[in-house]
Amino acid sequence: MNLTSEFNSAEQWFLVIFFILYLIYLGRIFWIARRLETSARSSILKFILRSIYFIMMLLALLNPSFGDLKGTVKADGKDVFLLIDISKSMDATDIQPSRIEKAKFEINRLVNQFANDRVGLIVFSQDALMLSPLTFDRNAINLFVPRINTSLLPEGGTDFSPALQLALDKLTKTKSKTQAKVIVLISDGENFGADNKSILSEIRKKGIDFFCIGVGTNNGITLRQGSNYKKDENGDIVVTKLESASLQKMASLTGGKYLEINTVSGSFNELIRQLSEITANVFDDRQVDVISNKYFYFLIIALFLLGIDVFFTVRTFQL
Repeated sequence: MNLTSEFNSAEQWFLVIFFILYLIYLGRIFWIARRLETSARSSILKFILRSIYFIMMLLALLNPSFGDLKGTVKADGKDVFLLIDISKSMDATDIQPSRIEKAKFEINRLVNQFANDRVGLIVFSQDALMLSPLTFDRNAINLFVPRINTSLLPEGGTDFSPALQLALDKLTKTKSKTQAKVIVLISDGENFGADNKSILSEIRKKGIDFFCIGVGTNNGITLRQGSNYKKDENGDIVVTKLESASLQKMASLTGGKYLEINTVSGSFNELIRQLSEITANVFDDRQVDVISNKYFYFLIIALFLLGIDVFFTVRTFQL
């Protein structure tokens, strides 16, 4: 039997004082019985009964544990890389307060839903930057997400390939016991980079679950540059809108899913649901000692004896 708590000095003094006072009480009873020339044997029965249930209560407080059983604790989860577009078009406000801020809000919700999964963060525009490797540390992820903005990378424009390749390399070339791997790409779909069919084909070949999340509206919004509207090389005002066709094509090439976040559709709840349905793999199991706490046995006995003491009285003196 293991006792998982110990009495402190105050509790020890309480026990000593209790027994001293109870012995004084018994001595007084026997002294009175002797003066009256009668018997006080019933008091001994009371003393034994009370001592037993008092000891039972003390043992219950000590949380007695029995057994030295072996149990297996399994940890399972998924490896999820979040790829966030931080090109200048993500500052557009057709989604309030902006595309990038809405994406960050939804990422926070998603991260906190999957405590058993490893999550990594990659931001990209023309190039890609890993903000966080795959980690279980939600505090680290929640520290990085608020710092995501469209000024983290100097290059303008959008190219999906560097971010996709970086995520693919980390998911396939890093040693990991889990086979459940996921890439979630969040973007408004404006891609000015090279063709990425080969990378998408490799993602599908490796069995990686792929989700494209479109952020923005189909009507779009004009972009400002300072106090003026932003213009292209031809002098036309630049209008940025959700390029859903390119994202849908990427999802199709990987056998993945396409979802949208806009003024009428917030599909992150659907993304969370679909991610939760992906079968997680066991990536760690350990043999641990499982000791069962049995305090309630002692407590039940103590309460039973206490009930006898309360409801069944005996004569202190027999005349």
